[in-house]
Amino acid sequence: MEQMPHNTQAVIKEDEIDLRELARTIGKHKKKLIAFTLVVTLLSALWTLTKPNIYHSQAVLVPQGGSASSSMGDLGALAGLAGVDVGKGSMTPDGAYQLYLNDYSWMRTFLMQTKLFERLNAADKDKNYRFALGNDALYHLFKRSPKKTLNEMTPKEKDDLFFKTYQRIKPQFIISADKKTSVITLGYSDPDPVLAKEIVMLFLTKASNSLRANELSDMEKKITYYDQELQKTSDLALKTQLSGLMSTLIQKKVLAQASDYYNVKIMTAPSVAYEKDKEGPKRGLIVVVSFVTSLILGIFGIFLLEFIRKDKEEVLA
Repeated sequence: MEQMPHNTQAVIKEDEIDLRELARTIGKHKKKLIAFTLVVTLLSALWTLTKPNIYHSQAVLVPQGGSASSSMGDLGALAGLAGVDVGKGSMTPDGAYQLYLNDYSWMRTFLMQTKLFERLNAADKDKNYRFALGNDALYHLFKRSPKKTLNEMTPKEKDDLFFKTYQRIKPQFIISADKKTSVITLGYSDPDPVLAKEIVMLFLTKASNSLRANELSDMEKKITYYDQELQKTSDLALKTQLSGLMSTLIQKKVLAQASDYYNVKIMTAPSVAYEKDKEGPKRGLIVVVSFVTSLILGIFGIFLLEFIRKDKEEVLA
């Protein structure tokens, strides 16, 4: 029991000696550590200057109307008995937008029809890019020019570029909905603030048109079906119910054709972001992280080199 304080002091003393040894090792190579840290930090800072600013544009949308079955009341139950879905459990607009975004075939058609594929891969796609300090010299210094133009590519090469373009732009979309208010946010981020706004509007328009076309086609089939059943039956009550179903669907059809964007209304339209209102890159944060990381790696490297040196000395001895 009496030896415990002495042992404790010995351990503490040994730890202090180790810490002093570590400090001496770092001090011995401090010039190399400082040089390494400064070089890495400087290269990181220069790298951030080669990257254009990223701008975000978004539309805030308000869903219009509710589920078709809730608006039809008892008529929805009748349609269910007939084996026809008139809207119960219908997908929300944001869910439909997300499905379209994840559908490569749909997105490929979208990129083709809107000419976005050509714009995203054009030689002058960077004409609206903005850079830190207003200088794009470093960007153009490391810029890689495409080996072939779109017209010179084979169908296989163009298909590959299509898929790469899709993979590049997909993460730049933001589609979300507030659970409390049901307000939908549809946004896109891009180095070109003008293009970011245009892509939001083009995607919203094409998605709305696709949803409207699918819904109108479904309504036409239902109306045709109800009309056929109406001609077959002689039951007056059933005729009245079927007529009501057809009338409701025709009203929905008129409303769907009258709205600019299917089932949603724009609360806040997308706009071209102000030059200083950039979303990224976080250049200051990148430089700080690079400084701390290089400092830690430099210290680790010093200890590793010192360990290797002592190990060689012991072997030679």
